[in-house]
Amino acid sequence: MAAESEATRRAALSLSTHPDVEVALLAPTTSSQFAVVDSAVGYDAVIGGERAVRAAAEADVPAVVPGALQGHQGIEHCSIPGLALALAADLESPGTVAVAIPGHGGGDETIVFPSPIDSRRAHPETLTGRTLFIADSPENVSAAMALGRDRHLVILDDYRFMEGIALAAGVGPLLAGFEHGPVWEHAAAYLQAATEMGLVIGERAA
Repeated sequence: MAAESEATRRAALSLSTHPDVEVALLAPTTSSQFAVVDSAVGYDAVIGGERAVRAAAEADVPAVVPGALQGHQGIEHCSIPGLALALAADLESPGTVAVAIPGHGGGDETIVFPSPIDSRRAHPETLTGRTLFIADSPENVSAAMALGRDRHLVILDDYRFMEGIALAAGVGPLLAGFEHGPVWEHAAAYLQAATEMGLVIGERAA
């Protein structure tokens, strides 16, 4: 784990509860909870941001990152938008796919989320050919939502908690034997890991 941010630190804590995962942090850092190592050699993956990609390439192992990998090996888009697109992959004829993230949003579209986020202005963004809407949300709350023809799926939780698990759950596809691609291509394994780490997927009929 390349502990580069609040999200990576929370991801490390979420991963530490997984029975099949041993967590170590890449130096330079200090920790009373995890081992600190100088390289990723001998480990199966590196989780984090840009530093994780470099360390994974040096150790010839997959990276797990919240953004795009730009040709590197690993699981990409392990993020709140990735969660929403993974939810959409489980739906027949998905329509609106949207997220609410503090400090983001604004735009010409109106998206209605569950309370306390409610109605928000949003703008479209495209991730590796998939489009979703991004809206602002209250300071400590986030949502990932996918609306299908027959079912609506949503995850609503504390923003930092959700962000950390969205990243940590990227190990799910790796443990299932997948080595590359965005999380929505391995949605079942990714969402299973996310729910095992504490996220709840709400579902209702359309």
